Amino acid sequence: MYQPYINMPPKTKTILKEWLFIIVSVTLLMYLYYFITWWTLKPYLGENIYRDYVHSSYAKLEILLQGVAFGILFGLINLLVDNTKLRKKSFGAVIVIKSILYVIAVVFSQLLVYLIFHFLSILPVELILEMQEQLEFRFIFSMSAYFVIVVVLINTILQINRKFGYGELINMFTGKYHKPREERRIFMLLDMKDSTKNAERLGNSLYSMLIQSCIHDLTDILIRYKATVYQYVGDEIALTWKSDKGTEKLNFINLFFAYQQVLNKKKDYYLKKFNIVPEFKAGIEEGIVTVSEVGDIKREIAYHGEVLHTAARLEKMCNNLGEKLLITESVKRLLSDTSDYNVKLLGEFQLRGKEKKEKVFGINRLKE
Repeated sequence: MYQPYINMPPKTKTILKEWLFIIVSVTLLMYLYYFITWWTLKPYLGENIYRDYVHSSYAKLEILLQGVAFGILFGLINLLVDNTKLRKKSFGAVIVIKSILYVIAVVFSQLLVYLIFHFLSILPVELILEMQEQLEFRFIFSMSAYFVIVVVLINTILQINRKFGYGELINMFTGKYHKPREERRIFMLLDMKDSTKNAERLGNSLYSMLIQSCIHDLTDILIRYKATVYQYVGDEIALTWKSDKGTEKLNFINLFFAYQQVLNKKKDYYLKKFNIVPEFKAGIEEGIVTVSEVGDIKREIAYHGEVLHTAARLEKMCNNLGEKLLITESVKRLLSDTSDYNVKLLGEFQLRGKEKKEKVFGINRLKE
């Protein structure tokens, strides 16, 4: 069972991890409510058949089945919203739509459990209806309020995790970067070619829509090649990898050309909507950086070091050298297999802020 998981595409792994988190979290929080109800809210349950049911093992089975069913539906709802035009609606509209779908999911999961119980003859429908009649309003209200909080909590955690990047939320909770620490990382500074001309021609609003579309088309590529978004600055995107993840199967190089392919495949869409096919250029550097958690009102993980400055300067040199992707000699040493690429020395250049000249290489894919 483990081998198929290893061979899964990174995006599928990410979705499965998110779904597992949802299912486990919902189930555990439902069990928590069960214990809260039984031990501290006994007055809500009169001496009746429902009290006996809550005390039985059937109640625990119901929690497990409903937790798994709702967790799966919860994940499907998020997947639906994230991969359709619904994601382009306003934040408030998305919250309302999701809330309605979550309510439907709760009702459906409960109905599914009842059908399973009835089909397996665990509980007759008449007994279920009798138990429902004996429920007090206070109990129903407390249960509804609890599950609203559960849904909001889990969704908030997922959104925060996406905000900081997958895995970064745990680092912030554990305080991994509370004190500055050094890491060896690869950085790519990705920028749109002719961005100033495009912005002037399209205007602010349409240009912003162009950037939104480009970043959306980059999302799946980021997951596939295990990259983390460090920052969005205008039309510039700063990506990073820990060195071992970046060099694995040349993720840090393959990402750039895979992104080019995606944009070329969607050229009809971009031409029709923006009268342009966006092209990007990039600079890549690798080395030791200092990582720390910064800010009080707005916190984030920040990287400091010459590596970022070098990557940015390489990206700016692309236009002058007529290249789309530039790397330094230290990055070239990381290229374990260059059979698919043409790597050529463009010369030695005095990069601003560096004492010695740096060898700069251009990379082009041999087969598109």
